Amino acid sequence: MDSTTQELKQLSTLNALDQYGSDDLLAAFLAAYNQQNADWDKMVSENQRLQQERDGYKRQCATQNDEITQLKEENDFCRGMALEAEDIANKSTGLQQELNRSKAMVQSLQNELKELKKLNPKKLKEQNKRQQAKALENQKRIGQQEQALKDACKALKESKAETNKAIGKIAQLQKQLSHDTGSGLYHNDAHHLIIWPQKTKMQRPDGSIFEGRSLLYLHQSGRGGLITHDPENGSKLCAAPKGGLRPSTETIEFAQDWLYKVNELQEGTVKEEDMIPVNYNGNFDGKAA
Repeated sequence: MDSTTQELKQLSTLNALDQYGSDDLLAAFLAAYNQQNADWDKMVSENQRLQQERDGYKRQCATQNDEITQLKEENDFCRGMALEAEDIANKSTGLQQELNRSKAMVQSLQNELKELKKLNPKKLKEQNKRQQAKALENQKRIGQQEQALKDACKALKESKAETNKAIGKIAQLQKQLSHDTGSGLYHNDAHHLIIWPQKTKMQRPDGSIFEGRSLLYLHQSGRGGLITHDPENGSKLCAAPKGGLRPSTETIEFAQDWLYKVNELQEGTVKEEDMIPVNYNGNFDGKAA
C-alpha cells in the first residue's frame, strides 16, 4: 500500500469517527476493552481446567498401570492354577480307572480260588500260595493307588481353593480400581463431584499439613477445585493460591510439547509412551510455593 492510499484511508477513518461524539467513542472503547478482558479471563479459566484435567489423567494413568499389571499377574496365576488343577484331575481319573481294574482282578482271583478248592489238595495248596502272593501284591498296589488318589483329591481341593482365592482377589482389585479411576459420583444441574484417584496433601492457612481422600468439584463452566475433609474444619472447597493459578514456564512448555505431539503428530491418539508420568515431587512436603 503506497503512502497516498494510506493517507486516504486514515482520512476516511477520521471522517467516520467525526460523526460520533467523544462520549460515544469512549463508550465504544470501554466496551471493546471489557470484552477483551472477558475473553482473556475465559482463556485463563480454560487453561486452568485443562491443567487440572491433565494432572488428574496422569495420576489416574499411573494408578491404572499399576493395577493392570497386578491384574495381569493375578490372571497368570489363576491360569497356572487352573492348568495344574486340570492335570491333577486327569491323573485322578487315571488312578481311579486303574484301581477299578485292580479290584476286578482281585475279584477274579477270588473266584478262581474257589474253583481250585475243588481240585487236588496238594496242587491246590501250591497254587493257593501263589494266588495269595499275587493277592497280597495286588492288595498292596491297591493301597498305594488309593493313597495316591486321596493325595490327588487333596491337591485338587487345595488347587480349587487357591483358584477361588485368586479370583476373589481379582474381583477385589477390580472393585478398588473402579474407586481409584476418577469416577463421576454426583451430578446436579451445573454441579458435579468426581472421585479423586489418590490421597492428597493440603495446607491450612496456618501452614499445617493434613492428608486424605478428596472429591473434585467441577462447575459446568469448566472451573473447579478439590473439596477436602479437614479433621479440624470439616469439608471445604480448597482456596485458590495467592495471586491465582499461574503455571510455571516449565509446566507450560511440557504441556505444549505433549499436546502438540498428541494432537498434531498423532492426530489425537494417546499412546502408552505418552502416559509415562514425569514426577519432580519426590521430596515435596505439600506446602504451596
